[in-house]
Amino acid sequence: MNKQIACLLAASFLTAFTAVEDARAENLADRWAARHARGMSWHSQYYHTATGLPVALVVPPTAHMQTRWGWGVAQNTMTPIYHQFRRSYPGGGADYGAEGLMMPTPIHPSHTDQFGVNYIRGPY
Repeated sequence: MNKQIACLLAASFLTAFTAVEDARAENLADRWAARHARGMSWHSQYYHTATGLPVALVVPPTAHMQTRWGWGVAQNTMTPIYHQFRRSYPGGGADYGAEGLMMPTPIHPSHTDQFGVNYIRGPY
């Protein structure tokens, strides 16, 4: 009986310790993403053809990586999704609609970045 209780206590301790470590790692990943997001724009240099603005595709908050596809050799990459959508999002920036700052989708696109759709993680 004592061995069973000791095994049960050891298993519960390991489960709790693993959950705390997972929470710390996730918190660290979120802090790292927020730090990178402060220094970069959430959109690429292309706008979506239908809207004339870059489009934010909101993905689940647990999504942390995206695959970016390119036509050609060695242009496919996996990159982190840094930006987090907040409910208090203030709206578009001053560069929207400014002439010459953003480009339309080319007639023959060669990368998925050129479509003007950008991944942003959803709110928690």
